[in-house]
Amino acid sequence: MSFSARSFAFFAMYTLASVAACGGESSSGAGGAGGSGDDAAGPGPGSTSSGPGATSGSGGGATSGSGSATTSSGSGGATSSSATSSGSGDVTTSATSTGAGDTTTSTAATGGTDPGGCSIFCSDFEGGSLPSEIQFFPEYLRPRMSEFVTLDSTGHSGTRSVKVSGTDFSQMLGVAVPSNFWGRVYLKSATDIQMGHNTYVAAAEGNGDPNNGEQIRIGEHQCQLELNRRSDDKEMLSNGGMYMCSGGVKLVANTWYCLEFHYDGPGRSVSVFVDGTEVNAMHVTDWGPYDYKLFKFGFEKYHGGAKTMWYDDLALHSERVGCGK
Repeated sequence: MSFSARSFAFFAMYTLASVAACGGESSSGAGGAGGSGDDAAGPGPGSTSSGPGATSGSGGGATSGSGSATTSSGSGGATSSSATSSGSGDVTTSATSTGAGDTTTSTAATGGTDPGGCSIFCSDFEGGSLPSEIQFFPEYLRPRMSEFVTLDSTGHSGTRSVKVSGTDFSQMLGVAVPSNFWGRVYLKSATDIQMGHNTYVAAAEGNGDPNNGEQIRIGEHQCQLELNRRSDDKEMLSNGGMYMCSGGVKLVANTWYCLEFHYDGPGRSVSVFVDGTEVNAMHVTDWGPYDYKLFKFGFEKYHGGAKTMWYDDLALHSERVGCGK
């Protein structure tokens, strides 16, 4: 499927809905010490690190980065692409500018041809607006999107990034993906990683609504990075499974981290890397099979405080991208 440049769509309808928290934690307090995680039932339908790198404790064989964010060798305008296959051998490519330094490329690959670089989507967000391929979720909050998402002057490789003010239940941006994909994004938070359970990025089967379809989410819980499955709240803590703020991969405030991920829906596996090193305790080989439709990034809050996040240099590809591109 190819995309054309267009203004980011806003919807005029806003529906008030309630958010119910479930699991063993208070919606206004910190995470519990003994459960398997928690979930929320919503309304339905390269830069050098400015601080210490990801750290890992001794629990459960978790691993982490080398102590600082990887320095990227690239800068300037990234390209953004989307690829779909329909069986023939032709490749159609079109490029449209979305602002200074940011180019959006849509590629309809009909014979499995890989244009290289980022065959699905990539952006450094240096343009004057979000790339047209990106949609805000949940849909009922789109009329208020400007309250939660802005292009900020705090950049990783350039002068801009996506700033997400995570104050409501879910403020996520979504990009169409195939069911098996690699990704890389640089992320930074205004606060240290929290005890409460929340999501940074996810691969989703459904229509983008936080409660529709299976969603495999990477985020925070018990003061460490974790992997979580929406349907049954299954969770893989980076410290190996100890429900306490001890060990695991810690992300500290005001520091850029390179987060990589491989979502293989048909192959039932998920892999997570921080600053180039795999977090072994978060690797799964038996979740699925799933037919992912969207990659989402932003902030989804279940239990714990609000959080301001920045995202930059997003790349989604058929192969591993790495932190140095």
